[in-house]
Amino acid sequence: MLMDGMDRVLFCRGVEPATGAVFWVIPGGGLDDGETFEEAARREVLEETGLEVEVGPCVWYRRHQHVWAGKNADQYERFHIARVPFPSEVNGARVDSYVTEMRWWTLDEMRAAEEETVFVPRRTVALLTDLLEGRWGGDPLDCGV
Repeated sequence: MLMDGMDRVLFCRGVEPATGAVFWVIPGGGLDDGETFEEAARREVLEETGLEVEVGPCVWYRRHQHVWAGKNADQYERFHIARVPFPSEVNGARVDSYVTEMRWWTLDEMRAAEEETVFVPRRTVALLTDLLEGRWGGDPLDCGV
C-alpha cells in the first residue's frame, strides 16, 4: 500500500474483463520465483509507478477466491506499507493491464465516495481509518474480500 506524505493512498482503477465491473485496488502483483513478499512489493511498485520505495510492515493479508475473466482464481495477498515523503506523480500502468487509471485518494475522499465506489479490499476505508488514527495493533489483520 503506497502512501505519500499527506497520507494519501495510491489506487488503480480496474475493470474486470469479462463483466466490466469497475473497482479501485491497491497496486500489487504476483511473486516471482525465489522472491519474498517484500521484494515483490518493491518490484511491483517500481513496475507500476516508476517509484522506488522501501517496503515497511505487513498490515493486512487475505485469501481471495474469485472468478477473473471467466476463470477461477485463488490469491493470497499481503499488504505492506510503503511511503514516499512527498506527493508523487506516477508513470501509469502497463498498457496490457486491466488498469485504466491511477490516482491518490485521501481518506476523506474515500469516505465520501464509499457509497458508489468499490474499493478492494472492501473494508479498506475502515481498516485505513484505524491504521491512520493509530488503532492498528501491530499484527497483520485479515482484511477480507
